[in-house]
Amino acid sequence: MKIEEELKHEFGSRQQRAATNVIFTSNWILNKISVDLKSTGLSLQQFNVLSVLNGQQNHTATVNLIKERLIDRMPNVSRLVNKLLEKGLIEKERNSADQRVVYVKLTAKGLALKIKARQLIDNGEIGLTDEESDRLNELLEKIRK
Repeated sequence: MKIEEELKHEFGSRQQRAATNVIFTSNWILNKISVDLKSTGLSLQQFNVLSVLNGQQNHTATVNLIKERLIDRMPNVSRLVNKLLEKGLIEKERNSADQRVVYVKLTAKGLALKIKARQLIDNGEIGLTDEESDRLNELLEKIRK
């Protein structure tokens, strides 16, 4: 459905329409992923932390590295990490040389849930071919240049 029909709005310019369409579609995709993740008990931000850890050597990273690599760069990563700790999905360890540095490690339970969540997200396609996805990625990256 066209964005004008979705929002019952006429846009003043093509640029305004495109920007609004990106924001609207982003929210649509985020809501779709949230529904997909519901059965895992993870939020998108929590899934993102588990994914960051999964990509690190020994599934371990500092809180600062996690913060740098998150898609949604929110300021309160410590609270997010603590929620994952409470769920038993990660472990925390302080650096013995510098108590300010905290290492976060993905547990086996966290890895299993991350894999399950990734499968759920991957099953929810967005209706584009691989070629269309490549073109869309190029255009979105062009916007961020």
